[in-house]
Amino acid sequence: MLACLAPLCGHADIDESEYEFKKTVRSAVERKRLASEFRAAQQAEAEMARQEAAREVLRLAAEKAAWDALPYPVRLTQTRCTSCHSEDNYLEQRHNRVGWELVILRMQYLNDAELQDGEGGVIASHLAANYPQTAVEALAEAARQLGVALLPIALCLGWRFARSRRGGKS
Repeated sequence: MLACLAPLCGHADIDESEYEFKKTVRSAVERKRLASEFRAAQQAEAEMARQEAAREVLRLAAEKAAWDALPYPVRLTQTRCTSCHSEDNYLEQRHNRVGWELVILRMQYLNDAELQDGEGGVIASHLAANYPQTAVEALAEAARQLGVALLPIALCLGWRFARSRRGGKS
């Protein structure tokens, strides 16, 4: 069986020139020239890397300077709020100061948002002042807040009324 396959092996598409040794550098002058070209290429590459690092340092310094130039409430809001969600999430919402305080309390107690003492008020003031509601939105939110504030009183009065009616029938 191997005898039948032997004639096929001789016809493989192999280019023998690919397996020949390439010309080697034999003269000292040629080796010195190639070594200096290699060192020059290494130095150019190192210089490009240094320049890139310098550009990155300048870019980071510019970003830090731009960040430091922002007012404290803006930096605080971006730092605390964007740790959990995108900036669009709170920029698209409109609340009054009390509404933002309630949102921040909900975030703290239900979502474990980490805020230091007093930071919630700074964030609420900033958002209420810089992203104000329309008059209709403000009226609707004030009515909701009033309803929530009066709900315990209404429940208490309703409970007393129901209790007094049951007490009169017995």
